Amino acid sequence: MKKALVTGASGFLGSEIVKELLERGYQVRAGCYSNSPKFSGSNRPEVIRLDLGERESVMNAVKGADVVFHCGALVDSGMSRAALNRINVEGSKMLWECMAEQGVSKGLYCSSAAVYGLLCAGREIISETTGARAIEPYGRSKLEGEKAVMKISEEAGIETVSIRPVAIFGPGEHTPFGRALREAAVSKILIAGGFRNKSFSFVQVKDVAKASVFLTEIDGLPGGEVFNVCAESPVKFEDAFEAYIRVLNRGGKDFVKVKMLALISKIIQKIPESVLAGAGKIPGKYLFGIWHPGFDLVYSSEKIRSLGFRFGYNDFEEVFMTCLEKV
Repeated sequence: MKKALVTGASGFLGSEIVKELLERGYQVRAGCYSNSPKFSGSNRPEVIRLDLGERESVMNAVKGADVVFHCGALVDSGMSRAALNRINVEGSKMLWECMAEQGVSKGLYCSSAAVYGLLCAGREIISETTGARAIEPYGRSKLEGEKAVMKISEEAGIETVSIRPVAIFGPGEHTPFGRALREAAVSKILIAGGFRNKSFSFVQVKDVAKASVFLTEIDGLPGGEVFNVCAESPVKFEDAFEAYIRVLNRGGKDFVKVKMLALISKIIQKIPESVLAGAGKIPGKYLFGIWHPGFDLVYSSEKIRSLGFRFGYNDFEEVFMTCLEKV
């Protein structure tokens, strides 16, 4: 039975990878910094405290592991660069150093599409050959962490692959943007004129978990490879907004207020953008601007699909519907 360590196992993606590994018969060690995740069923992981800033803690966590899935990270760009680098760069580097000392043979580093840069020039589809040029603190820290683990992997002979997921949706989604969107959905009118005639890539969290395990189970896959992880086709904002409203209608009576706000928002989307520009003068407690720099980029997942991986969620409405599920 293969033994796997998952860092950040109490997090949004880490907990899904733990579930996927358990379903595949792995013996799983779930490394958590603070919150202890709750896993249902008779087959549960070994839960341990893991501090990516303490070498002894990291060494203890990797001991005996055949493969490590590294999801532990700080994700809020509002944090200081020093704090982000301490965990996302130095913590990742320490983890791979300990893996090398303990003879771990495989690793997966969860990077981010943010490494390409939120202001990636042009409207071209972004593939793994697109130059990484992160410009904000979080993206930079993930890129530097990726470079560090790849360097150690090459020197130590650890077969390491890196995934770069796009915007991830699913039950319990908790990125800073996701939290803000959920909070806004129940209390504010949504403004998104900047999204017109644009598309964005998305992915469901279960697909990211399955892709992670899939990549580590491929025999002969060379280390150092990076893979975008996103649904096969992007969605136009207008279509995503219509799907959002249909999901609320399917959600039942608990979403009456949200439906009303969504319908008001739908009407507002028809207002010319020149008029919408004045919305910035309205207090933020009433409005929420969906468009954020970089959220209108389109990515390619052709590389991982060429290896035989198939995404289970390609319809945005079904993906968004899963966000209503209770965790």
